[in-house]
Amino acid sequence: MEHEPPGRRRARRSLLLPFAAVLVLATIGSSVLIVRHTQRADDYYRAADPNSGAGDSTLTAGTSAGQTLPAAIASVDTLNAVQPSVASYGVAVLDRTTGQLTLGSEGATPLYSASVVKLFTVVDILHRTEADGLVLTPVQQADIQRALSLSDDSAMNALWNQFGGSRTVIEMIGLANLRDTRPPANPGEWGETLISARDVVEVYQYLLSSMGQSSRDTVLGALASAQQSGADGFDQAFGLLRGPRSATVAAKQGWMIDGPQLYLHSTGVTGPSGRYVIALLSAQPATIGYQTAKAYLSAAATTVVDALAH
Repeated sequence: MEHEPPGRRRARRSLLLPFAAVLVLATIGSSVLIVRHTQRADDYYRAADPNSGAGDSTLTAGTSAGQTLPAAIASVDTLNAVQPSVASYGVAVLDRTTGQLTLGSEGATPLYSASVVKLFTVVDILHRTEADGLVLTPVQQADIQRALSLSDDSAMNALWNQFGGSRTVIEMIGLANLRDTRPPANPGEWGETLISARDVVEVYQYLLSSMGQSSRDTVLGALASAQQSGADGFDQAFGLLRGPRSATVAAKQGWMIDGPQLYLHSTGVTGPSGRYVIALLSAQPATIGYQTAKAYLSAAATTVVDALAH
């Protein structure tokens, strides 16, 4: 929930170590978890490009990406060790070709969702159009687009109120078998929904593997056209949307300050044929300000994405 307009809180000097220095500590050890994820069909990208397929990437199981990704995620995990009492970085990456899910040490840690919950609500609404024959009005369709591409809070408020609020989160828990997600304690504060990086990955995978073409087009089209500035003027060009933006990325961002913590998230689909689903969630000290927090999350995103590309 974008409670904090960018002009209201100025960026402050960072109290954390520079990210590049922190990466050196990653050689000490890693608690990265690699598991097999159920592999499912993907025809969204085949429909967009009949000559493409889920397996047409130059990366294959057993190549360097499979070896370097755990190390890259371990380097991001090191940020948790620097300021464990006030900072948390949750990372999850799903390779949809091999079915391999790689989790960082905080990949299952619940954090406030901020605007990432907009994705959960929209996917649940679109599920109802498929399963229950729900017909959306033109205004509701526009609100979905604005909630995803502009992270428009007013659009989300309308959708949240019209479609049952916390019910959309509860239904997504069941639909995608989410393990760490909980609806907000105060039903009116949708940004305080608890989510984990691995649950965000599961929502994307549910969209890509279990929903119809129209629903996938709606969500991924909106996320691929995410604007430079959100509806509140906040610069969304961080994390997976850092410049220069990859032509293959479709992402949902989130930002919120709540008390002593700043929540900054970047989640989405990227890579050839939408091969990779990435969730980068962070709870950082509010004292560092948004600009420094963006720099940290963008550096983490670069580390992870580069490991997938080499």
